[in-house]
Amino acid sequence: MTQAHDWQIKPGNFDPLHSTRLFPSRHALGIPDLLHTPLAAVPEQLVAYRSRIRSPSFDYARSAVHFFLDDYRFETVWNRPERSLSYLRRFRILLTPDFSLYVDWPLAMQQWNVYRRRWCGRYWQELGFLVIPTVSWSSSESFDFCFAGLPRHSVLAVSTLGVDLTVPIQRERFQAGYNEMVARLAPTMVLSYGPLPAEANPLSDTRIYPSRWQKKRNLMSDRLP
Repeated sequence: MTQAHDWQIKPGNFDPLHSTRLFPSRHALGIPDLLHTPLAAVPEQLVAYRSRIRSPSFDYARSAVHFFLDDYRFETVWNRPERSLSYLRRFRILLTPDFSLYVDWPLAMQQWNVYRRRWCGRYWQELGFLVIPTVSWSSSESFDFCFAGLPRHSVLAVSTLGVDLTVPIQRERFQAGYNEMVARLAPTMVLSYGPLPAEANPLSDTRIYPSRWQKKRNLMSDRLP
């Protein structure tokens, strides 16, 4: 059994869990607390992590990096946080990574991904970035931990990517989590990557950003005669 005095000693300085870099937490699971995000951090546009930006006039200061992607595309922000900064440092505003929470996953796996989300966000805040927390949930069982570490009266971000709002059970599950988020955290504004269900709009101030697929559809529509 590892004793309390030597738990931080890692062979070869290997620490894949970042156990030597812990952040303050008010939650029983030790999920890191994120600092308040002001309305001044609301970006003009969202850019996917590691997107290639070709325009010389691109405004990095008014754009934010998002992680509404397959998890494998951004595992480096957790596995190699220092290395990922080579891309992130171009920006001033970052959303926290959206490590997945699936309804059919064990709660322990979901809790771990919430921990990783908050850890990355607090790590970036300590480096001086403006960080907008990304919020998601699975079933109502996740409500005990999926909002842990999030600031009240702050800017938050959600996404409906992967949620089929035409399927009643998916729409209801999303709306239930959204209602719970607003009740617990009273956000000053919610940024949404993708459209929100109509029921969500009256609950808080929102700003909608088109997903990559929406942009493509709009572009194709504009080209039609």
